[in-house]
Amino acid sequence: MARSNPSGDFVQFLIGGCLFGAGGFLLANQVLVRSELLLQRTPGGFGRWGGWGGWGGAGAAMPFGTPGMGLLMLPLGIGVCLLFAGSYRRWANLLIWASLAALLVGVLNSLRMSFMPTTLWQLVVYIVMIAAGGGLMFRGLNAYDSDGQTLADKNDATKQQADDLRREIEALKARLDERNGER
Repeated sequence: MARSNPSGDFVQFLIGGCLFGAGGFLLANQVLVRSELLLQRTPGGFGRWGGWGGWGGAGAAMPFGTPGMGLLMLPLGIGVCLLFAGSYRRWANLLIWASLAALLVGVLNSLRMSFMPTTLWQLVVYIVMIAAGGGLMFRGLNAYDSDGQTLADKNDATKQQADDLRREIEALKARLDERNGER
């Protein structure tokens, strides 16, 4: 039988949300995100300390994988221009969303993620916190339908409607029997 305790369900949902959030935070706290840098030599100087094969010299560090990202600004700008001009709205939306998606993929591609060393116990605690929090949140929401009514109240209303329908059918049968008996 479904529960009908809205305050208890809300508290259960909040506790589940706190567990889920804390577990997710602790797990995400163990992830190291960095950007690979590519050291490019710039020609300059000469000899042993120069930029042409020596140990020293000038160099520029740039994020790996991002040199061509500037070209993605052209279709984005064209799409925004078409959108504000009010013509070719479908092409404008296509250009904007495709450019933004390509930019996002390029940025995510340049990032390197790795887990910091952690014990098995810590990892199990993080996963259990996330799973238990999600379960409590779903359990807190499970007792309600899309209209916000508790399922227990809805079941009571459904039982009442079924009883009313049975009585009405019995009354109709009795009336039909009376009519058939008169003939």
